[in-house]
Amino acid sequence: MGEHDDRRSYRIDTDDEQVRLEHERLLTLARVVDPPTRAALTPLVQPGWRCCDVGSGAGTVVEWLAEQVGPDGSVVSLDVDTRFQPPSAGNIEVRQVDVTAEPIGESEFDLVHARGVLQHLHQRDEVLAAMVAATRPGGWVVVTDTDWVQFDAQAIPEPFATLSATLRSHSVQQHGYDGEWGRRLLPAFAAAGLVDIDATGHTWTMHGGTDSAEWYVGALARALPLIPREIFPDGHDPDAAVAQAREPDFAVLSPLSVTCVGRRP
Repeated sequence: MGEHDDRRSYRIDTDDEQVRLEHERLLTLARVVDPPTRAALTPLVQPGWRCCDVGSGAGTVVEWLAEQVGPDGSVVSLDVDTRFQPPSAGNIEVRQVDVTAEPIGESEFDLVHARGVLQHLHQRDEVLAAMVAATRPGGWVVVTDTDWVQFDAQAIPEPFATLSATLRSHSVQQHGYDGEWGRRLLPAFAAAGLVDIDATGHTWTMHGGTDSAEWYVGALARALPLIPREIFPDGHDPDAAVAQAREPDFAVLSPLSVTCVGRRP
């Protein structure tokens, strides 16, 4: 959960400790979700392709794509904040771009990919349209985002249940976050004019104190110093909730991670 300058973009502030914690969280997230991302992209990506990764974070997907396309291909990495990934090198070009306000490209990529990005953006439909516009005819758009419906339907222990629900509600109200965007991807892809659309879902067990949970728990912990305590119910202890989710006996089902694939006709 990043601090937003406004409803246009997704940014992290400049505090050194906040930057360090966010970089650590992005690498943790990559260790958890890079394998299913690579599984979704492997059947599509070919040597020599020109690819674009939107909202690249730590740049791990960009590095993998660069290996797949080889020296005859290239990868453009776009992020509003490029501090968390290596600079341009070899067949990778890193660009600092706010995709809510700047174009991605025009019919120039064989593949345009975004993971965990559109759900945070108030203008997610417009950014999806920009991703389609940047894809050449016959090229592929791939988006992965989250749906929290099954996470919230399970028995989550307190006080962590209140912490999770409160901070996500705050993000929805303040920043336009959509925790149901994962289930909206199929119709959004169809509305964007894509064809050969398919979607898959992925879940895992979030074990306390491990990467499987810390990608989320770490984000909540990092957000707490930035959030007014009055948003929490009386008597709620958010620090105790973070500590609870880091205990070794803590285990809950992750939210549903939905990957949608579509081709530009």
